[in-house]
Amino acid sequence: MSKTLYGTVEVELDGETYTLKPTLEAVRAIEAHFGGLRGASQAINALSVDGCAVIIAGGAGLKGKAAEAVAEQVWQAGVLEVSVQLNAYLVALYNPRGTAPGKEKPAAA
Repeated sequence: MSKTLYGTVEVELDGETYTLKPTLEAVRAIEAHFGGLRGASQAINALSVDGCAVIIAGGAGLKGKAAEAVAEQVWQAGVLEVSVQLNAYLVALYNPRGTAPGKEKPAAA
């Protein structure tokens, strides 16, 4: 079973869909802002519009003006609804391999 897509979350804001991928680059961007994933989790639980925007931008690989525009979209969509979706994404960042074990042995040729 391929786990390539495990943890990928799509968030729709103002008619635009952001695909958040559980990558090391995303983890580093989020950790740099919050001082770790725990800080990101606390921002979600605090219903921080800016915090949710930073997580979305980091997960989607957005930078500059594209990243700055996300906060307005989070606010317009409702931070409570957005935060629920981001919890699933953070779980994937904590455990990027998923919970189901892969194959024990390769298939016989």
